[in-house]
Amino acid sequence: MGLSAQSDGLGSSVIEMNKPAGFARGSRVGVIALLCVATLAPSGSLQAAPSQADIAAAEARLMEIERDFEIVVEEYNAVNERLSAIQHDMATSQLIVRHIQERMGTKQAAAVALAVELYKAGPAASDVEAILSSESLAEIETRVQYLRSSNHAHAAVFERLAADRVELDAHLATLERKKADALAAQAQLDRLRVDVEAKIAAQRDEISDLNAALERARRRDQARAAAAARAAAAASSRGSAAPTTSVIGSVSARPAAAPNAGAQVAVDAALTQVGKPYQWAAAGPDSYDCSGLTLWAWAHADVSLPHNSGMQYEATPRVAQSDWQPGDLLFFGTPIHHVAMYIGNGQMVQAPYTGSQVQVVSAYRSDYVGAGRPGV
Repeated sequence: MGLSAQSDGLGSSVIEMNKPAGFARGSRVGVIALLCVATLAPSGSLQAAPSQADIAAAEARLMEIERDFEIVVEEYNAVNERLSAIQHDMATSQLIVRHIQERMGTKQAAAVALAVELYKAGPAASDVEAILSSESLAEIETRVQYLRSSNHAHAAVFERLAADRVELDAHLATLERKKADALAAQAQLDRLRVDVEAKIAAQRDEISDLNAALERARRRDQARAAAAARAAAAASSRGSAAPTTSVIGSVSARPAAAPNAGAQVAVDAALTQVGKPYQWAAAGPDSYDCSGLTLWAWAHADVSLPHNSGMQYEATPRVAQSDWQPGDLLFFGTPIHHVAMYIGNGQMVQAPYTGSQVQVVSAYRSDYVGAGRPGV
């Protein structure tokens, strides 16, 4: 399906799209075409802003792309978190194994010395001779007690050595299982990486086209707003009511005061990253994905979060929508695949999808799942 180039009278044109049938749906091309045609002015003059239905269709398509992409990205992050946990457990197991081996080495040396001693002492008859050579009943009892305790000590050395061997074998078996788990997780990461890169290649042009069309619509609305402001000024001088208008596009941040110092640190940290690029599986400081941004921001308040939106949901206590506070995490999608940070006044800061930047937007989305409050 193709979309031919159309002039806007300002030297630009609608991007021609001839994608393979399996690459994009006709509705996608239709959304971009409607936005472009509604936004462009054939003679360079102002025309009616694109309809809210067209804008909503483009934004809905971007949300659809976000969901499709971030489900895979967050799965990658979850597997990566699991691999990190496995590697941590492996390091712990290796330390335990090393400690047991060192302990066994000491006991083995004692066992060898004991064996040599027993060999030199000869058969048990020597023990009898030692008792019989005693000159008093008290000395006999003392030597018998010594022999008993000595035998018990000898037996204890070998028993503890055998117990160490059982413990060592169990930890070695666990370590082998963890190594197998780590290899499986790494293989899954490799498969998911291929999937993510394929989605990026397939969606890059579409995201660029949709964002460019929405930006042109935003600029057109800004021009209309400027014209309305001039008309309002002129009307005001004549005592007339000022007309109203609206502008679509990105939102200027209007953060509210956070309820505590930790949340304020997290909000401030997140807002300093506005404008930095989205990068899947990234957690700063130069680029972010959605859970990477919230992880990075809350780390500045000494609160540790996993690098996965679903895990962050599980790691934080629930907060009612009516009780949102700056610093709270807002979760979206089923399964959960997106997280953002509430900053107050109905706004949130987020890292949305490939081709976009960290931005402040409305906190209200149709796929809202719940909110969590870190650091509680």
